[in-house]
Amino acid sequence: MTHSLLRDHEVILRAVARLENRVSEWRRSKRIERGSLEKFIEFAKLFTDRCHHGKEERCLFPCMEKRGIPREGGPIGVMLYEHQLGRQLISRLEKAAETYFSDGSGLDEVLTVCEDYISLIRQHIAKENDILFPMGENVVTEEDVRQTHTCYEEVELREVGEEEHHRLEKAADEI
Repeated sequence: MTHSLLRDHEVILRAVARLENRVSEWRRSKRIERGSLEKFIEFAKLFTDRCHHGKEERCLFPCMEKRGIPREGGPIGVMLYEHQLGRQLISRLEKAAETYFSDGSGLDEVLTVCEDYISLIRQHIAKENDILFPMGENVVTEEDVRQTHTCYEEVELREVGEEEHHRLEKAADEI
């Protein structure tokens, strides 16, 4: 049931690793390369949030709740909270990048927000892979798996489309 999401996690972790390399370069050079940062922000907004988190929030989490895994006070609530934190960090990153590229100030803010996002996403994915997803796999029925996969496909098509999804997967390696 979570195979598609685990594949997404691999792509997201590749993008984050690329960003981490860029942040190190930017710290040394004291200069941010606009194209890479903008590509990462687009990736985070479209692939990570709209597509991947969309599949979790609209498909996986409701299924798991239906099977008795609690939202409030449970692991699903924690994941939803972290999705919100990720959105807030990307919003902050967009604003900081806009300032940096318009007047050259705020280099440290951009780099710090990048590092905060990298840390959040890595910890978040580890919790899902090691705790939440196995919990879900243990409680679902075969019908749940079929319905969830259909839901994943619908979310992917509605949010980004198949071609855009493939383009974003490739972009993860170009950051």
